[in-house]
Amino acid sequence: MKICLNCGEEFTDKVTKCLYCGGPVEIVSTPQQRALDESDKKGKSGKTWKDYKIPISAVITLVVGILFVILQMAGLNKSAEMVIDIKSPKVDAPAPAAISAPEPATAPATGTVPPPVSESAYSLMKNAFALCTSGKCTDAQKAIEYLNEAIKLKPDLAEAYNNRANAYTELKQYDRAIEDYNEAIRLKPNYAHAYYNRGSNYIDLKQYDRAIEDYNETIRLKPDETNAYVNRGNTYLTQGNKELGCSDAQKACELGNCKLLEDAKKKKNCL
Repeated sequence: MKICLNCGEEFTDKVTKCLYCGGPVEIVSTPQQRALDESDKKGKSGKTWKDYKIPISAVITLVVGILFVILQMAGLNKSAEMVIDIKSPKVDAPAPAAISAPEPATAPATGTVPPPVSESAYSLMKNAFALCTSGKCTDAQKAIEYLNEAIKLKPDLAEAYNNRANAYTELKQYDRAIEDYNEAIRLKPNYAHAYYNRGSNYIDLKQYDRAIEDYNETIRLKPDETNAYVNRGNTYLTQGNKELGCSDAQKACELGNCKLLEDAKKKKNCL
C-alpha cells in the first residue's frame, strides 16, 4: 500500500504519484504486515537455547527432583514385590452353646420364672453367631442388633464385644470395631483372640506397627496361634523386613500353615 505524503490519501502499490494532488507517494506497511515483520525479526535474531541463561541452582534443583522421584518409584516397586495378599480370617467367640451358662433358677410352686439374664444374653449371642462366623457375615447389621441386646443384659460379656467388633469390621466401621476390641480386652485381659482380631483391623487401617504389637501379644498368650504368625509375618514383609517376615512364615509352616512361606519363596523374599 502507498500513501500520499501531501494529502495522506491511500493508493495501491501500482500508483506512482497522488491522483488528487500530484504529490509523491510512499510505500507503507499495514498493521498485519508490521506484525509479521516483527515476528520475522524475532525469528531471525540468531538466538539459540544456549543464549538463554538458566541459573545453575534451578538446574540442580530440577535434577535432584527427578532423581528423587525415580528413587521413590523404585522403592515403591520393591515394597510392592514383597507384599503378599494373605490375611487369615478373624476369630469369633465360640458358639454360645459351648459357653457354660448358669443353670436356670428353679421355678416356684406357682407361676413361671423367666430365664436368667445371662442365659438370655447367651441366646442372643447364639443368634448373632449364626449370622457372623469367622469374620464373614450374612447379615452384619442384624448380628449387631442381637449383640447390642446381649451386652445390655450382660455388660461384662467380653465375647459379645469381640463378635460385635467383627461385625462392625464387616461393615468397614473400623473405629467402632476397635472400641469394642478395646472393651473386650479390658474385660478379659488375656483374651488372645481379641488382640488378634484388633491386629487385623490395624492392618486394614495400614497401622502396621500397632498390628504387630497386637500379634506379639496374641502369640505371647497363645504361642500356637498359627494365624497370628501368618499375619505378623505378612506384615513384616509388607514393611520390607524379610528376616522377621520369613521367620514367622517358617514358624507358621511348622504349625501347619505353609501358604505364606510358599508364596514368599515364589516371590524370592524367603529362601
